[in-house]
Amino acid sequence: MITSSWTGFGSETIITVRNGKVVGRSFVYKKSEHNGTAWVSTVLEEWTETEAQLGTHDLMAAPVTLDVIYDKAMNDWLQKRDKVSIYFEANNNGMISLCGYVPDGCQDDCLRGIHIGFIEGI
Repeated sequence: MITSSWTGFGSETIITVRNGKVVGRSFVYKKSEHNGTAWVSTVLEEWTETEAQLGTHDLMAAPVTLDVIYDKAMNDWLQKRDKVSIYFEANNNGMISLCGYVPDGCQDDCLRGIHIGFIEGI
């Protein structure tokens, strides 16, 4: 799962699932800045959790399976609401890549939902 902000901050959480069970999670939090010549990324925080350590860090996406994400999409993010724009994309070989809603008039960092950069088999 990926987050990004117009301020240059961003994160990526990778969740590893085997046989329908979350068995690992890794996280990196970065700040990107232009130094006058090129864009430079600085890692501000990074860690990896094993199955025994799951949930010991709280600054990232929850350790959930795609089943949980699709359930949240159907029962929360894609529900009809007033004064919002709803988004759904399936750019991960037909699987969910973006899902959520943005309140009308919101300009920056407004998605209430999820952005999944990649889904791959292990």
